Amino acid sequence: MKASQIYLPMALAAAVVIGMFIGSRYDYPARPATMHSEEIKEQKIRQIINYIDYDYVDDVNTDSLLDLTIRDMLRRLDPHSTYIAQQNVQASEESIQGHFEGVGIEFHMHKDSLNIVRVVQDGPAFKAGLRGGDRIVSIDGESVVGDYETTGPIIETLRGQSGTKVNVELARRGSDEIRTANITRGPIPIRSIDVSYMVNDSVGLIKINRFSETTTNEFDEAVIALKRRGMSHMILDLRDNPGGLLRIAEEICDEFLPKGTRIVYTQDREGNRDESYATNGGSFINGEVVVLINENSASAAEIVAGALQDNDRATIIGRRSFGKGLVQEEMLLSDGSRMRLTTARYYTPTGRSIQRSYEDGYESYQRDYYKRMESGELFQPDSSQFDVKDRYITPGGKVVYGGGGIMPDIFVPVDSLVYSNEWLYYHFGTQAITGFAFEWADRHRGELEEYSVEEFVSNWEVSDDLYMEAVRAVGAERYEARIDEEMKAFINRRLKALIGKNIWGWDGYYPVIFENDPSVVAAQIHWSR
Repeated sequence: MKASQIYLPMALAAAVVIGMFIGSRYDYPARPATMHSEEIKEQKIRQIINYIDYDYVDDVNTDSLLDLTIRDMLRRLDPHSTYIAQQNVQASEESIQGHFEGVGIEFHMHKDSLNIVRVVQDGPAFKAGLRGGDRIVSIDGESVVGDYETTGPIIETLRGQSGTKVNVELARRGSDEIRTANITRGPIPIRSIDVSYMVNDSVGLIKINRFSETTTNEFDEAVIALKRRGMSHMILDLRDNPGGLLRIAEEICDEFLPKGTRIVYTQDREGNRDESYATNGGSFINGEVVVLINENSASAAEIVAGALQDNDRATIIGRRSFGKGLVQEEMLLSDGSRMRLTTARYYTPTGRSIQRSYEDGYESYQRDYYKRMESGELFQPDSSQFDVKDRYITPGGKVVYGGGGIMPDIFVPVDSLVYSNEWLYYHFGTQAITGFAFEWADRHRGELEEYSVEEFVSNWEVSDDLYMEAVRAVGAERYEARIDEEMKAFINRRLKALIGKNIWGWDGYYPVIFENDPSVVAAQIHWSR
């Protein structure tokens, strides 16, 4: 096959797709038959690829063209049928399985240096003596000092099969000595729960970022720990959760619902149903529950929110969810790539499908967030998104709707402070403040680590001197006169959270950010009524 020199535009890929179905109406120059006698549709595809490979005016990577063709063909079916190229399969599987193989560090490229932010406790790097704040200067004899457009090659070098070794040279703050560490790679967990902590004496919060193979065990451990600390009310945060495994979403619902309660059902094109019901008593059957959602809560996250809403088990707070009600089955292809094909629709316990329309095509479907922004829906509830004929009644008498995501019981708009002050986001919501927070935390790592994460969240404050240092560092001095008390509080809160993240990970970040998060506050107000 010829080397790649150009990539054809999607138009040609679409043409190949059409050719797959209607064939060619033109005569092509005869050439010796080199293909086996196969089923006619497969033969047609092979002929098209061969003609392009041998006769097209420019050199073409037909493997890449075929991948584009498959993706475009699946997009014409629905927005969620997808193709996973062979080289991307491993990363996809790792996310679902909840682990990968590597050394166990979180790093940050800052001023041409690979800086270790955190080391996984008891992981391979930890056992080899690496600590947060160390600078890695070389990996297996190759320097990693310099400017990198992407950290992908570094990540691939550090990852590898369990039991294999990787040698790193590193520098530690306060020492001129270059140390060498020999790390034996091993399994590293990819946690699906970002954080679980007590908001106050009775309210616990658990934030799930996706539904993977490990989520149920992580959730059970979090619930047990929080109940020991007095949790009687739970905030289940599913904001920005894109979904994951349907089976795991059902298991999480099972933790809240009494035996025999319908969770969800799926239906294929033949009308065959597969229904799921709660089994035995879960870990949080009796406590009060609030579920937080937003426009990025999708698929399995919507299954959980819909099941708890339809069964009157939880109050849903936030904004209308994404609206994905299609179920995909993953299929293995001959070259090791994967296809996730939509094989069914799912329905909430009351019988509603929350899949929003995709009649206007893939691109329009993907622009939904911007449409919500432009229409003002992110700032105030918009019931016009739902067909009044597509209404359902929960056992408790609550009216719910199908056809466009989960509508929350209590609406919370996006924070207009940042959206109405573009300069504020530019300076304090992007990489500039992140880099400053890392550098400051790294310089003061020793004194910060004298705090426990709980003490940091409760007692540590951003000083006026640190605030001004941050403002100058990100180049926002000219806006100083425009910064009112609300803006200053936002800056200090974000700065503190980023500093906390550099020392304790998400445990030092989310409890700070959520101190006055509108949705978390709304949950507490709801329970105080």
